[in-house]
Amino acid sequence: MTELIRPLDDIHDLIRLIAGITNSDFNEVHRRLVAEANEIGTNVLAGLMEEGIQPFVASDKLDEFYKHSDAFLYETTVWNTCRVKQKMRDFIDSRLRHMKKDSCKIFCFGDGLGFDSAWLAQRGHQVSYFEPSLRCQQYAQHVFSQNDVQVTHLQSLDDVAPASLDAIVCLDVLEHVPEPQCLIKLFTRWLKPDGVLFSHAPFWAIHWSRPTHLEENRYLTGNLSHLYTAQGLKAVDSSIFWDPIVLQKSTAPRLPVMPFASLRLRLGQLLLKPGRWNAFVHMFVARQLAKAPVQWSDRLQSIDVNAIGRDC
Repeated sequence: MTELIRPLDDIHDLIRLIAGITNSDFNEVHRRLVAEANEIGTNVLAGLMEEGIQPFVASDKLDEFYKHSDAFLYETTVWNTCRVKQKMRDFIDSRLRHMKKDSCKIFCFGDGLGFDSAWLAQRGHQVSYFEPSLRCQQYAQHVFSQNDVQVTHLQSLDDVAPASLDAIVCLDVLEHVPEPQCLIKLFTRWLKPDGVLFSHAPFWAIHWSRPTHLEENRYLTGNLSHLYTAQGLKAVDSSIFWDPIVLQKSTAPRLPVMPFASLRLRLGQLLLKPGRWNAFVHMFVARQLAKAPVQWSDRLQSIDVNAIGRDC
């Protein structure tokens, strides 16, 4: 199994951390982690149902849920054990190195539990972090401390100066946001002339296991013009499924890209576009990929929860 960022590599510590943040007992945390490892999104859906919040629709109640729910601690913990998530980080690292962007000023927008921020800081970048969830913020501070990295925690987007960032990393956020074009416009404003945006947004994933994705954004699936081009960005590279896609300012000279970048962009658009109307195949594949590694899940399942208390 690929080496995981702390505390994902120590399930005892992980359970203690979540229990401390949520004031829950170890058995309850373990039960909910196991449920999440079996199907990502389980805890978020249960939380929405308990609060009577309509899935797939933006609302004030959903905004409050983001800020105060503990469900995302479980969902994002398991997501960060998945190989597909680690591949996203590897992709970002390879492109930054290819573009000769070392020791960059990078803003991780909506980074949840802080794993992307910590990983980039370990690689020598100057990283700032922003996240609306109060409990995720607590978790992220533990991640930064345990991994011995310095990450600037931004309390307000007003703290970001125009044309100040070498890169912005926004993964699995835009599909949750009404009118994500407004965020992209901000990103364009914050980037330096040669800055880059790494974005992943599965707008097509409207499914019970992804109940906070907004139906209103589904038309943006595989849609470069409405989301990015109209806000002054051009796509320059991507992985096959745009997880993520790389963009820079339309007015900037084209940055050096890896071979076959244009082919990957076009192929990704071709594969994603049908998801605007029917994403059954997309969702089937995504659910298989968004599973915790078998070894990690087996360790979680077999853990002696009583031993956690004795270790304290």
